[in-house]
Amino acid sequence: MSDALPPISSTEGDEIIVRGHRLAGELLGRVSFTEMFLLDMDGAPADAHRVRMVDAVLVALMEHGITPSTLAARLVLDGAPEATQGAVAAGLLAVGSRFLGTVEQAADMLQRIVATTGCSREDAARKEVQRIMKNRARIPGLGHNLHSGSDPRVEVLIRIAGEEGLRGAHVDTLSTVRDVATGESGRELIVNAAGAIGAILSDMGYAPATMRGFALVARAAGIVAHVVDEQAHPMAREVWVNAHSRHPRE
Repeated sequence: MSDALPPISSTEGDEIIVRGHRLAGELLGRVSFTEMFLLDMDGAPADAHRVRMVDAVLVALMEHGITPSTLAARLVLDGAPEATQGAVAAGLLAVGSRFLGTVEQAADMLQRIVATTGCSREDAARKEVQRIMKNRARIPGLGHNLHSGSDPRVEVLIRIAGEEGLRGAHVDTLSTVRDVATGESGRELIVNAAGAIGAILSDMGYAPATMRGFALVARAAGIVAHVVDEQAHPMAREVWVNAHSRHPRE
């Protein structure tokens, strides 16, 4: 954070001050959750273009059914039904290199390619893809375990980025990476939402290490909904029983 930015939070008498704005007097009832999130994180109010884009990012990442993160939350809730916070925390711990955390990995790859000098963007992408494939690693931002033809979120996210004037070199480079990776691997690879979001947030000026925070904020809300759903319509016990029946104690 720049020294020129106001403190993230302070108090003046009974008033809470967030980034130089009075919480009760200036923010409550006047800004949305996304506006408050960006103010708190960036240190200054965001314009309407950035707010709409980040709002779309958070919506895109909030829910994707029964994933490792939501399943972990449901199982922990079954073991400790009095601790909603424990269930949510367990779910967030599953955000990593295969699920959601790939936003950060995709951004790191794309920013490295865009920053490369001395060769074309396509050649830089090819070198990066070849390096990743040589290490037998997944190419972040490409492929999906549920979607095959396309990830329907991608087109919408990129369209919104264009409408808001936030589409730039990183989004364009993601398409190049997809084409190169498809050629190198010999199989059709699709861009996933994590890749699109990593590219868009890169075009918005965010560092890769910051981006997992967007995924955590969005998925935390989704996990809370799964916890509430588990309380009303339990499924974790059935998962546990089925797992036990497949691997009984000797």
